[in-house]
Amino acid sequence: MENKKIQPAYLDDKIIITMIILSLVALMVTAFRYKSYEPCLAFHIKAKAEYYRTGEPIRFETDVRNGQEFRWEFGDNEVSQTNISSVVHTYDVPGEYTITLTVNGTCSEYKTIYITRAPKLENPLLLPTFVCPQSAEVGMPVTFTDTTAGARSWEWRFGETAAIDATSSTASYVYKTPGLKTIALVINNNVQQMATCKVFVNEAARPKDNNNRRNRQPGNIIVIPAKPVTPTLNEQANEQPAMKEPPKPMGASISKQDLEGKLRMVASNFFKAEGFTPYLCNNLNIPVSLNGEEITFVEFCNKLSALKGEKKIKELNVQQIKSSETNCIISLNVSMKLKKGFLGLF
Repeated sequence: MENKKIQPAYLDDKIIITMIILSLVALMVTAFRYKSYEPCLAFHIKAKAEYYRTGEPIRFETDVRNGQEFRWEFGDNEVSQTNISSVVHTYDVPGEYTITLTVNGTCSEYKTIYITRAPKLENPLLLPTFVCPQSAEVGMPVTFTDTTAGARSWEWRFGETAAIDATSSTASYVYKTPGLKTIALVINNNVQQMATCKVFVNEAARPKDNNNRRNRQPGNIIVIPAKPVTPTLNEQANEQPAMKEPPKPMGASISKQDLEGKLRMVASNFFKAEGFTPYLCNNLNIPVSLNGEEITFVEFCNKLSALKGEKKIKELNVQQIKSSETNCIISLNVSMKLKKGFLGLF
């Protein structure tokens, strides 16, 4: 029989170099994550309220240490981002809710509560009514006014502290943190005479640079009208009837879920900004607060379209602010997170 020679296996040098480079990259990423890793210490969520009922504020607190960023998810599609370890929230619908608290973007804890329906008051006049603004801004005073007939005392809580913030019929407050806030008013020292509202607090506006502007003092200007201001006798005789102001456009209603769905379609290039005109009353330049950055709605749609696919969106939470007169959306507050790619890189 003939002896067969076994050929030794051979690897191309390029394959070996590629494997070495990939191993080094994986080691560098692992070392970076290990160096920046902070272990999650045990912490808890506490819910404080006299009753867990619809329309009544509940204060959530945590005993976590070294927390800098707190993201509260209340289980009813509402989210609050704060830099303090407590928040106030109310539920509109009875049921079981799971609260999720994420600290510093890494450590999470959960708590489940059950909300019952609040009993109806026999006398609806006991419920306070007050003027609640649609939005506010960090560092700027915002005013709330009670208009309840027969109110003798007031207890205002503006959603940032557990204490009573004001005790007069008209109260002003300056918010220190952005996000959705729940305002509660109790009148006549009776917790049954309580009403709530929600206000979205925007980030503080960036100061404008006025260094390049020239300080010009206005001179004395004399304006000479092109024709007499007083109408002539012929004009007075043929005076035209006053023009009626055209009716304001009314905005179409859209739910939070449908609005977020259409925005995801923009990211997949199946929908365009012009399709939102019925809800924006033909104003595509309404302000949008995207993760604290102030842009227009058209710019926001351009950012979504540049993603070239809604699968890149990890989380999208949109808060509508509407005009009470026209139902038009006048601004949006958007929190959006994108998914991370291979090895935790974008």
